[in-house]
Amino acid sequence: MARNGGWTGRTMIGRRRVLGAALGVGGVAALGVGGAGWGSGATVVVGQTAPPPAPPPAPINPPVSPSLFLPEPPTRFARDGVLETKLEARPEPALGQGRLSYEGSEGGLPGPTLRLRPGDTLRVSLINNLGGDVTNLHVHGMHVSPKGNSDNIFLHVASGQTLDYSYAIPADHPPGLYWYHPHSHGDSSQQVSGGLAGAIIVEGALDDLPEIANLTDRLLVLQGPFLGPNHELQFLVNGQINPEIPIRPGETQRWRILNASANAFFNLQLVRHPFHEIGTDGNPRPEVETKDILLLAPAERSEVLIQGDAPGIYELRSLAWAEDIPSQSQPQFVVATMVSGGEPVQAMALPTTLIDREDLSTATVDVERTIVFQENSAAPVFAIDGKAFAMDRVDQTVNLGALEEWTLRNTSPEWHPFHIHVNDFQVMSRNGRPEPRTYEDTSRIPPNGELVIRTRFTDFDGKFVYHCHILGHEDAGMMGVVEVVDPNA
Repeated sequence: MARNGGWTGRTMIGRRRVLGAALGVGGVAALGVGGAGWGSGATVVVGQTAPPPAPPPAPINPPVSPSLFLPEPPTRFARDGVLETKLEARPEPALGQGRLSYEGSEGGLPGPTLRLRPGDTLRVSLINNLGGDVTNLHVHGMHVSPKGNSDNIFLHVASGQTLDYSYAIPADHPPGLYWYHPHSHGDSSQQVSGGLAGAIIVEGALDDLPEIANLTDRLLVLQGPFLGPNHELQFLVNGQINPEIPIRPGETQRWRILNASANAFFNLQLVRHPFHEIGTDGNPRPEVETKDILLLAPAERSEVLIQGDAPGIYELRSLAWAEDIPSQSQPQFVVATMVSGGEPVQAMALPTTLIDREDLSTATVDVERTIVFQENSAAPVFAIDGKAFAMDRVDQTVNLGALEEWTLRNTSPEWHPFHIHVNDFQVMSRNGRPEPRTYEDTSRIPPNGELVIRTRFTDFDGKFVYHCHILGHEDAGMMGVVEVVDPNA
């Protein structure tokens, strides 16, 4: 894997408003920075202590100030089939208001990257030094057991306590980008907004393809918004504001992009460079799909190939998004800056075939369900099927090995990214329109719309959850419990 030297860039632009503690119908998707979030308020610019009288007509272009390349988070590797490590969750006030980190990241953001292969075992000692709040650990997207000390979000670690997790990764686990973060109901948004998150990379067959194996491999962990020293909003890539990413003209690079924010969307555009997507949510695509815009909801991941254009400076932007939804509207801002320079190379041909998986559209469905995501005018405000989350209630009972089709209906005016633990799914349609064949673990349900998915509940019985991955919504109750039972047990 290629290693990068260091440059750093500067600025971004955003809008903020203060959110109340209660979330109502049409209320804000509670973003980080201690209650600050997107909305229709005044524009805020880095280094500015008071908002200007009116928003500028266009986002500010970042000045190019070559001093640091995109940093790579610290990486921990499996040895002899085992990755054993420690994560200490703790406050990091030196990084800014409300910041939290895992000690493994040496006091910075994000947490260390964990690299494994199918068949490995991951062991994590989680130490809670947050100073009062309970916490726990979820390995997002991983197909591992939800029981015992594995991906069991019903376990909690009290302040000052340690819990040893152990995850046995199946030998046929899909290769790709996953991540870890707290999943303590009621505290998830605050802790992830503070910065508690890190990437997991499962290496495998996709990495071994000849067209991909020797590429420069970059990880981009997107986090924010954070509140800066002058009360400005900051979005970070691998802990840096607007880092600069070097590429040679004609060079092909692999970018693994993770939206590790609690509540923010990234509507990505790389000027004059399309995204050639090779994987989604840790699952290789059957073939490359080329996109000009890459929309990532909270928790979504994308792996893309980028081919350097002529020498020059190119912004990686998050375009304005959801402008017709006041509670979720976000302005355009700069995420990073790509600099094309150096000796040109001959652009390689993109791979035509990647890694295929079973197409569930032709499979026999055992059970169909309809599940409704709601925002109500009376309690429970954020609900699924009229109910707020209850840890001791099972909402869906599923047979081990069953193939089910779920119609996920959204009766609210906001987007809700649907996530289910343990088993990923194939997206069949969105608002009645067929979707390209991908497997995902997080996918967006449109406002007043629906998403149809199919999934096999394989390998693991036990209880786990499904929920909206806008963590402010999840903490407010938009989560349910599924129990997989073995009919032959």
